[in-house]
Amino acid sequence: MTHFFRTAVIGLLMAPVFVSAQTAAELQAQIASLIAQIQALQQSGSVPAPAPQSGVPVLGNAPTSGTISCPNITRVLKRGVSGTDVTRLQQFLALDPTVYPEGQVTGFYGALTESAVKRFQCKHSIVCDGTPETTGHGVVGPRTAATIAQQCTGVVGGQGAQVGGFIKVSPISGAAPLATTIEATVNTTKSCAGALYEVDFGDGSAPVQIPLAQGVCSELRQILPHTYQYGGTYVISLRSGIHRTTATVVVSGPGPQQPGGPVIGNDTFEASATSGAAPITITFTGIINAAAQCNAGPYVLEFGDGGSANLPLSGCTASSYTVTHQYSAGGNFVARLNRGSPSTEVGSRMIAVTGGSTDYGAYFSVSPAVGIDSVDVTAQFDIATSCMAYDLDWGDGSAHQIQAQGTCGGGVTSKQFSHDYAGAGTYTLTLRRGPGFADVDTASITISE
Repeated sequence: MTHFFRTAVIGLLMAPVFVSAQTAAELQAQIASLIAQIQALQQSGSVPAPAPQSGVPVLGNAPTSGTISCPNITRVLKRGVSGTDVTRLQQFLALDPTVYPEGQVTGFYGALTESAVKRFQCKHSIVCDGTPETTGHGVVGPRTAATIAQQCTGVVGGQGAQVGGFIKVSPISGAAPLATTIEATVNTTKSCAGALYEVDFGDGSAPVQIPLAQGVCSELRQILPHTYQYGGTYVISLRSGIHRTTATVVVSGPGPQQPGGPVIGNDTFEASATSGAAPITITFTGIINAAAQCNAGPYVLEFGDGGSANLPLSGCTASSYTVTHQYSAGGNFVARLNRGSPSTEVGSRMIAVTGGSTDYGAYFSVSPAVGIDSVDVTAQFDIATSCMAYDLDWGDGSAHQIQAQGTCGGGVTSKQFSHDYAGAGTYTLTLRRGPGFADVDTASITISE
């Protein structure tokens, strides 16, 4: 019976509704209808909720820390279009490296985004062949939008301290002094928990904080004017918790004449390769302190696997750097060059590594010992660094213990969680660790009356 209704859900999403949405209202109505049918089947107990997937928040498995907001798609998105909904779509797709390994968030629906949508559609049994014109393969129509919305069900509505937002900047280039307008939209997850957002203009000036009071469940938009006095490339960021989104402004003209002027300049960050089999050594090169400041630092290169390197400055002049790093484990790693405190990202590169030995932490213990009758169960395990990703599934449908992948130094960290099972039965605990939750361990325990 379960197989029958799972097939029914796939059939709903495969219904030929791709070409019929001509307006936002029609598209929203079609999406809402599909989601309602899926939820009705789930509530009847005939079809399970979405299975947890690497990096994708789903019902019953909402991350406990910040997350990217749902795209909230109200029109057909396809190659050549642009907008904030495309930005949110790209942020959502980038949560799953198997779908969008490039992870580029540009607001423009290009070839990389189209390919990512094709992978998402195939992964979720929407469509796996044909062209955008014939089958909608690579186009976000009602079927795909409904699937994305269903995947995000556990995020929208604000369970816990969920955060999300985006920024728009105008103009994005011009001569100094350049007056810009930054439009920051926060709480796109519609959380009611309250949060503190911060906009950093990227030129060393004081960031602007946007507080969101607890109980405010709607999006909030704020207009921030800012003038860039000197030439340079500036990365504007909106952040809250682990959520971060950026935009770039290029200003032509000379840098500051006085020491310590607030510019990043044209610092650069390059990698000798962006993919390969482990172990692989990557050489990172570029220029720091391109604006020739006297207090430009510090510069820190984070490799994305827990390692980092400080880049020394050469007085008040620009200097080049060359740093090598070996990736011994498989996975998708985002290397970043950061400047200043609080840090501003100069540039980033995704390094896709296949094969190799993986050190995610070997220890995993469940007590009381496997097979012993108990209601209160404790799980203990190690992770290679304090910010390594993990997902602990208790096996009874309750909320997971989950942490997103981060970048930090340090060594092995031990984690311990306790859980009370509501009823008797045999449960399988599943622990996934590492980037993409690639390492999987299981343990079984029996609970009696």
